[in-house]
Amino acid sequence: MILTFPYYDPGGRYNHAFHRHLQTLQSAFDAVCVSVASPTRKGNAGFVRYLEAQGCGVFDNPAGATIGDQSREALRLALARAQAGQPIFFGFLDRILFALETEWRWQFLQDLTVYRTAEFLVFERSQASWDTHPANYREIEQMISRIFELFSGRSIELMPCALLLSYDAASSILSQSRSPSCEVWAEWMLLAMKNGIPVTTRKVDWLAWEHPHWQGIDPAELKRCREASPDEVVKRIEMNVPVALMLAEGRFRQLGVSL
Repeated sequence: MILTFPYYDPGGRYNHAFHRHLQTLQSAFDAVCVSVASPTRKGNAGFVRYLEAQGCGVFDNPAGATIGDQSREALRLALARAQAGQPIFFGFLDRILFALETEWRWQFLQDLTVYRTAEFLVFERSQASWDTHPANYREIEQMISRIFELFSGRSIELMPCALLLSYDAASSILSQSRSPSCEVWAEWMLLAMKNGIPVTTRKVDWLAWEHPHWQGIDPAELKRCREASPDEVVKRIEMNVPVALMLAEGRFRQLGVSL
């Protein structure tokens, strides 16, 4: 299995944890691939060079590359490193390291093995995991899931935090992906469905809210702060509304149910 992710960490917040768990990741995966954002290469160049020296696959995104571009390059890099038939785990560094740093380490690593044969698996947040997140995060993201349920008759988390894709599924969606921003991960799910690739889900506790851990703040205090912030509500709207609008695109109309 190949691990790949878009890598944005210009300040080096995750360097110590990444260094600490790199051997575990290289034992669990056949290759570790990072799609490096331009600010990360500029601000955290020494650590990027260290990752290259340790055998990690690295792609340097040009300045101005969108998160959609960076995500596609992560997938492209993984496919270049993978053998035909080898699965790909696409995730985000902060959540991956958080799982390894906490009581969910064993379950995270076990799930990689248990579900490695899936064609396209979406790891969703369990109820226990959602309970750790601020209510405004949960309500807005689940609202988008409800819109998709009204559209397609299926309930699924459209702003995913971790995906497991077969080699063929990754190749198929990469050739058709074009979304520029965070909605790209939902686009991949919709493209898989459009192309008849079975999309399955697994609810997991290891996708609990990671921000308090990395910021060194009491989880309850940070949760209250985020729930009281209009800026956080606006941020979640800006991230999720493009996902809902994508359902109106002609290329995905066939996924809608007949009412």
